Amino acid sequence: MARFRFALQRVLDRRLDEEEVKRRALAVLEGRRRQLEESLRTRQGEISAGRDAWRAELVGEVDPAALRHHAAAGVGLFRKAQRTVLEIASLEKGIAKARAESVEAARARRTLEILREQRLAAFRALENRREQGALDEIATTGASVAARGALPGVQS
Repeated sequence: MARFRFALQRVLDRRLDEEEVKRRALAVLEGRRRQLEESLRTRQGEISAGRDAWRAELVGEVDPAALRHHAAAGVGLFRKAQRTVLEIASLEKGIAKARAESVEAARARRTLEILREQRLAAFRALENRREQGALDEIATTGASVAARGALPGVQS
């Protein structure tokens, strides 16, 4: 029996590789976004803790230098948080683009897989027809030999 060989197998393999590269690139970007989001949560916690510390300084005797220190630290943390938010926003555009590329690579791969499946089905149908033809030929030959064997003067 003949073996099926898909003529575009190399192209399919290449598309599989490209799809994997696109998925990895998307995963890297999403990992970076998760890191930035965690950093933002940490900064928000630090800002909250700074506010609590600032409020504690307002009880009893007020130290203006300590208040200035807390205010400056709070502003610094707020700016870092703003930068992180901007980084996340710019990263979202890259993630959307990477996601679209990943989907397109998967679509291109799937198109070739469907073509491969169709050609494999056609190959199997052809092989089945050939095999059935060979079996019919064997049956016909066997029947003609058996018919000749039934003739007088022919020994089996």
